[in-house]
Amino acid sequence: MHAIGFGSLNLDEFWEVPQGFLRAHGLRVGEEYVRDIDWFRRIYPILSDQGSLKAADPGGSAANMIAAMRKMGFKTGFYGATGREDAQLLRLNELGNSKNLMILQTHLPSGRCLALIDKDDPGKDRALVILPNANDLAGSEGLDLKYFEASGWVHMTSFVSDDPLQMQIELAHKLAGGTRLSFDPGPIYCERGLDVLKPLLLRTQILFITEQELERLTGDAMTETAVASLLSLGIDTVVVKLGVRGAHAFTGSKAIHRPAFEPSRILDRTGAGDVLAAGFLAGTIKCLGTEASLELAVRAAAKSIEGYGRKEYPDTTILEG
Repeated sequence: MHAIGFGSLNLDEFWEVPQGFLRAHGLRVGEEYVRDIDWFRRIYPILSDQGSLKAADPGGSAANMIAAMRKMGFKTGFYGATGREDAQLLRLNELGNSKNLMILQTHLPSGRCLALIDKDDPGKDRALVILPNANDLAGSEGLDLKYFEASGWVHMTSFVSDDPLQMQIELAHKLAGGTRLSFDPGPIYCERGLDVLKPLLLRTQILFITEQELERLTGDAMTETAVASLLSLGIDTVVVKLGVRGAHAFTGSKAIHRPAFEPSRILDRTGAGDVLAAGFLAGTIKCLGTEASLELAVRAAAKSIEGYGRKEYPDTTILEG
């Protein structure tokens, strides 16, 4: 395999809502929130009244990234947990051939994510609200090192609970050097702080992170010095995702910027950062170099926002450009 994802599996619902709905419930676009089942039960009647359901699709950061890589023609796998009754809805075949998937199917429902898109925002930014459910059991059956070491890369993203994080840390300690690690901690993990994530960061070759997450993780508001502190841990490349401004890539010897690529239309930005990571890792696997990989990454991200969910993820043709 070229890459295995290790992260949450969610069913995403894409709702357009007025700004007043977001303000009334203390939600800000560009942020992720974790809420319990009582919050979801309370919010649905209000959401159905004030919002408009646009689509429902499989999601989760690592799952989106791996689905994008598979659509671009790479051999992929996935490690995680889902609800038995939701497995068909999650379209697990988008993550890899069945023999390359190690997904625990449990009695619990699958994770849920509400992507609440500000209908008054021309850029279609959104707030994400997460209910972890079955994702809490990811890794509970133990780790099969041979499975992970059959891949060139393992791509890790965040969980809500402690147990899956500890399994990721255990894997990072045990993983043989021939398998490389990419890591997109997201806001949930960055809130935990540098000390908690250091065992993962010390094993990471490529880190994907936003400016806000970078500040949360390091406590440094200056991008260049915050990145330098992470590179000093031994990370090869830090890719800073800038949304509508594109992306930076920092290595020990250079800093590169690529502006965002102009999409033909903008419907939904959910998952664009995951597809950007897929594009960059695709370029890395193809040995394109940092500059060309970053160019591929922003082009892939732009393509993904032309539809809801994974409908417009780039395919193999993007590698021909």
